[in-house]
Amino acid sequence: MYDQLRRARKRQMIIFLLVVVTLGGLLGRLYYWQIAQAHSGYNLAQLASQEHLQNQILNAPRGIIYDATGHILATNVIRDDVYIEPIQFSVDHPDSPQNALVSLILTLHRVLPQVSENTLTQDFALNQQAVLVATRIDPAQSQQLQSLQLPDVFLEPRTWRVYPAGTLAAQILGFVSSSTNQGVYGIESQYNALLAGKPGSFTAETDLNGNPLIVGASSEQAPVPGANISLTIDSAIQYMVQNDLDNAVKQLGAQGGSVTVINARTGAIVAMAGNPTFDPNQYGNYSGQTGCLGTEEVYFNPSLYCAYEPGSVMKAVTMAAALDQGLITPNTTFYDPGYIQFNDAPIVYNWNYQGYGMETMTQVLLHSANVGAAWVAHNILGAQRFYPYVAAFHLGQAYNIDGAEESGNYRTPSNSPQVWSPSDLTRQAFGQSIQVTPLQMAMVYQTIANGGLMMRPYIVASIDNNGQVTTTQPQVERRVISAKAARELSGMLVSAAFDGAPQSTIVPGYTVASKTGTATTQGISNTQTEASMAGFLPASSPQFVILVKLDRPAGSIFGITAAGPLWQTVAQQLMWYYHVPPDAGT
Repeated sequence: MYDQLRRARKRQMIIFLLVVVTLGGLLGRLYYWQIAQAHSGYNLAQLASQEHLQNQILNAPRGIIYDATGHILATNVIRDDVYIEPIQFSVDHPDSPQNALVSLILTLHRVLPQVSENTLTQDFALNQQAVLVATRIDPAQSQQLQSLQLPDVFLEPRTWRVYPAGTLAAQILGFVSSSTNQGVYGIESQYNALLAGKPGSFTAETDLNGNPLIVGASSEQAPVPGANISLTIDSAIQYMVQNDLDNAVKQLGAQGGSVTVINARTGAIVAMAGNPTFDPNQYGNYSGQTGCLGTEEVYFNPSLYCAYEPGSVMKAVTMAAALDQGLITPNTTFYDPGYIQFNDAPIVYNWNYQGYGMETMTQVLLHSANVGAAWVAHNILGAQRFYPYVAAFHLGQAYNIDGAEESGNYRTPSNSPQVWSPSDLTRQAFGQSIQVTPLQMAMVYQTIANGGLMMRPYIVASIDNNGQVTTTQPQVERRVISAKAARELSGMLVSAAFDGAPQSTIVPGYTVASKTGTATTQGISNTQTEASMAGFLPASSPQFVILVKLDRPAGSIFGITAAGPLWQTVAQQLMWYYHVPPDAGT
């Protein structure tokens, strides 16, 4: 009896201890949640509240990009993506799930002919969760699918970036990646932060199934729409220039090319066209394609990114430096035997190996004489008087007006003697051994056309950030040469354009100041050239600067016969479109 009583008390003690330990644990846990965690800002009430709150990100509409006349170049549309849930067929159709899936696939193919039957059949298995069938379907297809009320098919709306004009100005604009929603290349990349805006949020109290409660608490922070950007380019001119360039590349069998058109007075970009190009609506189809003589991606703007040896268009820089310093006049003469030999540099020959005898500096440009340009640079200017003007004309220096931009390069006396020699000076005087972009060379001629004042080039006319409008004002970059030197050089370029020039480079009714260039690259056949022409018109009151460059044309390799006709076509269209009055007889 005593042993039984002792065992009973022992069991009671154990039970008591278990109860005490359990209560102690509960009290400790309560202390942890109610006191310890409360000081750290973490509490059960907050957790409970969060289980019944749903937070949704509200995407901001991306800003619209316009041209100078208000035409839309880039905007947004909402299109549906189509999904199906094959795994549900095993539940909804236990007897023949595979047959039901095949039947649905056939129906989808009738509505969405862009998606092949074979692709659908191969991609889907019954154990899959939601599977993407098609993206960005037409509104009519969305409406048709909704009216069919197909089981286990659902539509998800998404915002897509679209470019209504397709390839128009594609290399200026860039595109928006569908996977990251970030701008890539061009304006879309450079101004991505402004265009993207700021997302908002919506928080609502929900029931157990996640549905918002009508009487529940909710809060909303509205998204901030992206800024709208207006460019300086004119869609009509851009279209004509792109079409003309494409035709010229095709006719001449060129590898590509570019056309740059600039307002001579303001520095605003009127048009920039490149070939080859791409459609930003289908940018993925162009992956791996190349431009810039096969060395750069097709997405880059060749006017800004494709540095090249400019050839004889560079002779305008050499003459500008000598005229501005009063070292020559347009009528200064020297004797040209067809070659020139220096003690410290290789012999320089004219492009055609012909001599012109006694000729003026104006005739040096007219004949495009390498010998004359090298003589001016080596014997008249020298390195210390030549290179400051190369730098002042902004050659070999990026402007960074539209995303990625090549700077180009040249070797100067400021470098170590091991990398610079007088041969660089004599060759750079006529556009070899120096690399520039089409924009940089076009701005040389803009400076001459504008009386020696270089403007800062720009392509964004204004930014409207939700009512706060910022407008780009024309800005003087620097005075490069005197107004007198600019007038003298303009007259020399007019003579170079008209005296003996073929009819295909003359614009009837207008005076033209221009220079052609035919550049070869070291180590490459002389039949593989960069054919170009740069100039402005009307010469008496310049309105537009045009630079045309064709990469390795096969039909004709010279600037005057390959690039000249394209330059003339673009110039005529500009005069007609902007109603510029003629300044010369036909």
